[in-house]
Amino acid sequence: MGNRDDEYDFLFKVVLIGDSGVGKSNLLSRFTRNEFNLESKSTIGVEFATRSIQVDGKTIKAQIWDTAGQERYRAITSAYYRGAVGALLVYDIAKHLTYENVERWLKELRDHADNNIVIMLVGNKSDLRHLRAVPTDEARAFSVVLIGDSGVGKSNLLSRFTRNEFNLESKSTIGVEFATRSIQVDGKTIKAQIWDTAGQERYRAITSAYYRGAVGALLVYDIAKHLTYENVERWLKELRDHADNNIVIMLVGNKSDLRHLRAVPTDEARAFSEKNTVSFIETSALDSTNVEEAFKNILAEIYRIVSQKQISDRSAHDDSPGNNVVDISVPPTMDGQRGNKLPCCQSL
Repeated sequence: MGNRDDEYDFLFKVVLIGDSGVGKSNLLSRFTRNEFNLESKSTIGVEFATRSIQVDGKTIKAQIWDTAGQERYRAITSAYYRGAVGALLVYDIAKHLTYENVERWLKELRDHADNNIVIMLVGNKSDLRHLRAVPTDEARAFSVVLIGDSGVGKSNLLSRFTRNEFNLESKSTIGVEFATRSIQVDGKTIKAQIWDTAGQERYRAITSAYYRGAVGALLVYDIAKHLTYENVERWLKELRDHADNNIVIMLVGNKSDLRHLRAVPTDEARAFSEKNTVSFIETSALDSTNVEEAFKNILAEIYRIVSQKQISDRSAHDDSPGNNVVDISVPPTMDGQRGNKLPCCQSL
């Protein structure tokens, strides 16, 4: 007779990633065996453990992989992203450098993992609150994508907003790059994670995955090239097809410094934005006109929408202690004979 851990409806592979020393191995052992080791050493290569839980009446078996954080093992662990349906990206709240490196880990995830992988950012060691180096609000990031034809100035809008830089020799983005910047909205620190998606058609297959998870989009055209404006409709359709239904969209007419070469009248673009219920602004990454305003306005709108949703969610549910508590029976991970089980992520 098989043990209870062999009886499941779904098998999900989840990876733990992040710098060495952030506590990934202890998170794994605490969840799967309810153990903690103060003498825990850096993981060499990869180890994994399993635990089953109940979700909506189904038994979910989690196969959790602890990927080594040290750079010299990166070549080994990158293979383990494949097949993962979830990732816990872990940093140490008392070591800011481990949080700074989250961006690099996130990019590696985007490069190697499945497009639909579910990602959770985890600030570990919250017991070290007296040594906190990463404010909780700083770790909450809003993902915004820059889209539009190649050459409209997306990369320079990104660099102007995040680094106050402009490069006249800027080349077409190959694939995807991103940068971050934090701003204040209603007394809260909002971190913007801004993705520059390549506009060239041959990279469309790469960048389409980056719409998922985005809460905002700047759809950029060049005011001096009418064709880039004509293509806005196609980009808008792609957004509607691939992005979240509630994504906040702003139409951006860039290169407003080229007013003597203007090919797209401001009123025409504004009328288009009103018809499609998106906001509108004209910018110049070259002379900085309205760049701050564009990003700050869309982030403020996103923040207020998210805040209203959270208030509505709290009003709709009674979260007081003792209410809506569901007992979950979790059998311990045990060795035993394996039955005939379905492969990862398939149902019975």
